[in-house]
Formats: sequence, C-alpha cells, structure tokens
Amino acid sequence: MTIKKQPFGTTPDGDTATLWTIENTSGLSLGICDWGATIVSVKQPDKAGRLDEIILGFDDASRYLSTEGYLGATCGRFANRIASGKFSLGGKEYQLNCNDGPNHLHGGEKGYNARTWEAAPYSEGNRSGVVFTLISPDGEENYPGELRISADYALDEQGRLFMDFKGVSNKPTIINITNHAYWNLAGAGSGSILNHLLKVHASGYLPVDETAIPTGEILSVEGTAFDFRDVKPISREFDHCMVIDGENGEVRVAVEVRDPVSGRKLTLYTDRPGVQLYTGNFLQGTPFQKNGGFCLEPQDFPDAPNRPGFPPVVLQPGKTYHHRSMIEFSNQ
Repeated sequence: MTIKKQPFGTTPDGDTATLWTIENTSGLSLGICDWGATIVSVKQPDKAGRLDEIILGFDDASRYLSTEGYLGATCGRFANRIASGKFSLGGKEYQLNCNDGPNHLHGGEKGYNARTWEAAPYSEGNRSGVVFTLISPDGEENYPGELRISADYALDEQGRLFMDFKGVSNKPTIINITNHAYWNLAGAGSGSILNHLLKVHASGYLPVDETAIPTGEILSVEGTAFDFRDVKPISREFDHCMVIDGENGEVRVAVEVRDPVSGRKLTLYTDRPGVQLYTGNFLQGTPFQKNGGFCLEPQDFPDAPNRPGFPPVVLQPGKTYHHRSMIEFSNQ
C-alpha cells in the first residue's frame, strides 16, 4: 500500500486543499480530498487489466465549488431531504434552511460538502486511509447541538473501500451521514450507466411525493420497477430510497452493480436501513452527461425526523452515532 499527499487547488476560504492518493498492489487506487471530505477518484483495472477512472470528479478543488450535485462529497448533518426543513425535538420545532425547493437537502446551504475538514492519514497492516474530522457548531444551518464528526475512508489489499462515520453531540440532535460518489464502471465520461446490471437486496422501497419526500409508507417492490432482487439492467431513472433486507445496524450486502462490457463490479455492504439509488438525473448542466453516473447512498431514511414509523435518527449526548459501509471491487 502507498499513500501520497499533494496540493489540490484552493478553497473559497483561500486555503490550499489537499489530496491523498492511496493505491494497493493490484492497481486499485482511491483519491480523497479534505474539501468536503470528498472522494475525487477511484481507479480500477477491468477484467483485461485496463485501468480506468470510475468516479465522476475533477482534478482541482475549485471545480467542486462551481458544480452542483455533491460529487463524491460527505453529506450532513442530515443527508437527503427533510420536508419543509422542519422537525421537532424535545418539544421544540426547528426550521432548517431550505435549499431544494420547499425542502432541506444534504445539510442545507452550507453542508459538510462545503467545509474544509481536518485530515490525518494512517496505515494499519494491509489497510491505509485518512480520517477526516469536523466540528459543526451549535446552530449551524439551525441544527441543535455542537456535533463532532469523523469520516474515515480507507482502502485495503483485498480491494475494499471502507467508509466509517462517527458523531457525538453536546445536545440532542438529528444525524444522517452519507457519501455522494457518482460511479460509472465503464469509465468516467464513457456514457450512460443505464445499461449497468443491478441487484438490490431490498424487498421494499419508500414511495415519494412530487417534491421527493417519502409518504411514510414502505411498499413492496414486487411487481414494480423497483424490483432488483434479481439482476437486470438499470434501464430507467431512479431517485428513491431502497429498504435493505436484514437487520438495521448489522453490516450486510445491500447492492451489487456490474458493467457488462468491462466486467467491473462493485458490491456495497452497509449497516444502514436504506440506500438511496440515484441515476444522475440532474447531471445535465454540469461537465457530465445526464445519467453519466449512479449513486448508492447508504443512509437512514429521508425525512425520518418527521416519520415516527421510520428508524430513529436522534443522537443523544453521551451516545455515539456510528455508520459503517464498505464497497468491494472485483471483476466478473
């Protein structure tokens, strides 16, 4: 394993962003930046040994500032949407900033994707990574509580990318952290991902209203376009939360995706109850084409603070939020 550090452009605060590149002996590499704790690069050999970039990203931090879409970023304090930006906690109603039409999305106007994180690279055995840390002040984006958060991204010799998020707060708050990487297993910029082969270990999904807020129901995928329990091409656009089979809090296989031409495959494991399946429906207007990448965002359910029937997302003082996900890369 090797880990290298280099400058990566300038942040809006005038600081120099830093990129760390980690590579294993099989040629798989991971590039991660302290601006937004962002995955900017994953390069993977295909079944013939050809190395390609499989993440949509840029070669300079400043490009991320002017492009919408949360490319590769760590999203929080609450990833995905909260209806009208409102929730109640401890008998008090909070009004968050609404940055997605009538709703709050991915932490608001200045979420964790738009912050410089402290970074500490490390190597342990056959695994190397970077632990990013951030202090989110009480009242930031109108969230209650000072939240101390870490995002640990690591690569190992077995071809696995580990994503480990932790948080502690001095007041009751809500929390939901994810990563928003866009993948194209045929190679970034190679075209649409709608021909990728998808399997989702989910018997249910969350239907949404016209503003992409869950209705509160959990519906069966049986007989719907959301049924990917058997492998089939993605074929159409999605921006929905899939309800992953198995026990919430236990790491289990969630999603498998393969490019039929290159043979590249990724398998996502997570301990979260849901994975947002997003097919890059709004990438037009960026340097990337519509449907040029797909996102698999392991997370708690959208709008969970307002849905008592959804798994709880409140973090109490003295407790630790801990989200564990892992992506395994292979060829088939």
